[in-house]
Amino acid sequence: MTSQDKLDYKTTVEDEHWRNEELQWARILSSGNPARGIVLLYIQKACTAFHEFEPSWKEGALDEGQVEFFRKRLAKRLRQILVTMENNGLDTINGAAELVDVLRSIESAKTLDELAGLTEEMHSVNHLLLDSLEEK
Repeated sequence: MTSQDKLDYKTTVEDEHWRNEELQWARILSSGNPARGIVLLYIQKACTAFHEFEPSWKEGALDEGQVEFFRKRLAKRLRQILVTMENNGLDTINGAAELVDVLRSIESAKTLDELAGLTEEMHSVNHLLLDSLEEK
């Protein structure tokens, strides 16, 4: 029996990395712990924001003059995750300190290129946090 069967959830994702990630989300969301589920959603929203921002920047769809706007928006998303984690006793899990580091990098970024360069770091922190949420 696969973890997919145990969850009574059938994914349509073929890519192994994405499929495993989706099944992890399903396990966390079905764990019965609302705080972990909400933190997962906030983390995914932040990661998605980066994954949409980076290619937009690389394709020339954004203007360097928008750096303050994007810095504030991305930082706000990360602060929401951190406050939610703290309010629910999840602020010491593996990945929380790394998320604070990403927030500091966002806040100090002077260019859109610097912000876009944080995408893979955010993705890695996303995985650390999700693994910790699933273990907790």
